[in-house]
Amino acid sequence: MRKITLLLLSVFFYLEAHAQLPETFDTALPGTWATFIGTNGEGTTEDWAHQTAGYMRVLWEDVPTLAEDWLVSPQVAITTTTSLLVFDQTDSATTDYGSTLTVRISTGSSQTTHADFVIVDTQNETDVTNGTALQFSRHEVDLSAYEGQTVYIAFVWAQDDGDALFLDNIDLENQNATAPEPVITPTPSDTATEVIIDAADDNMDGAPDNSVTFAWEAAATGDAPTSYDVYLGDSPTTLNLLGNTGNTTVDITGMEYSTLYYWQIVAKNAGGDAVNSSIWSFTTQAELSVGEVNSNDFKFYPNPTTGLIQFESTLPITKLEVINLFGQQVLRTDNEILATNQLDISSLKAGTYIMVVTIGDNVSSYKVVKQ
Repeated sequence: MRKITLLLLSVFFYLEAHAQLPETFDTALPGTWATFIGTNGEGTTEDWAHQTAGYMRVLWEDVPTLAEDWLVSPQVAITTTTSLLVFDQTDSATTDYGSTLTVRISTGSSQTTHADFVIVDTQNETDVTNGTALQFSRHEVDLSAYEGQTVYIAFVWAQDDGDALFLDNIDLENQNATAPEPVITPTPSDTATEVIIDAADDNMDGAPDNSVTFAWEAAATGDAPTSYDVYLGDSPTTLNLLGNTGNTTVDITGMEYSTLYYWQIVAKNAGGDAVNSSIWSFTTQAELSVGEVNSNDFKFYPNPTTGLIQFESTLPITKLEVINLFGQQVLRTDNEILATNQLDISSLKAGTYIMVVTIGDNVSSYKVVKQ
């Protein structure tokens, strides 16, 4: 879920229009998008609404005949490298209540003239749900017939007392792409040892997450990936697919101490999967045998931070150090820092670090994000 932006009268408007996708709805619906109802005027109670979790939703309505809720993009350019429309979709129940989702295209100058739009794709509720309610799945629509044109894209949910629709991550991709090159620059680095396990309970389930942050970079050559399959296992031949992500970093929980892991990232796009993707390995740190610092004894903020961390401790701090995800010490405190209760990490590159705090015989680690 990440964004780009829109273009001067003819030239400025043209450029701006080309920068409207991807749209991830991380924040409020952009003003360049439009929402309205169908020509029969039915369905005035519910409308497309932005959800704080970062997607768009429209609810059902009981109407005399049929309600249409239109969600229309700003003008976008369809080229040989942006002719595949992709988006994530789901609805709230596996039952088919008769709703339909249509994608419509207009090459006209108006964003809100119903008659200008032509239906290019139609799905019923079972298509949208894809077998699992409230779980997003990807849908693709071929717009190659509009290459060389600037268009509006409409998503129209038509129903009478039907179901709720959810949309997210709308983008235009290169369906003529060739498969990407393998990813590079793994973190943890290949054959790394003593890789830090973050035991913080970020998911608030009452148990340590025991997570490791994995990161990589797309190759500098070839067509760009659009997503990545993440594999992990205890040998190069027993890798398990954990899932697919559009990000180049992911936290994997449930990691074990003093364990050798193997992992692989396979870059993907419309042209296929990267071939000969490297399989890397690393070994996690040994579990600390000492006790943990009581959370009531030590606190720090803000996190994330742009540089300055304020910390508080009810007991004298024996040692405080910052290490990177490779387990390398990048910063160690001195008496002045401990006396002022301020730690300056502004000299570090943006990224995730681990702050290790020792109070007496007790040691705890905390994930710190430097922006």
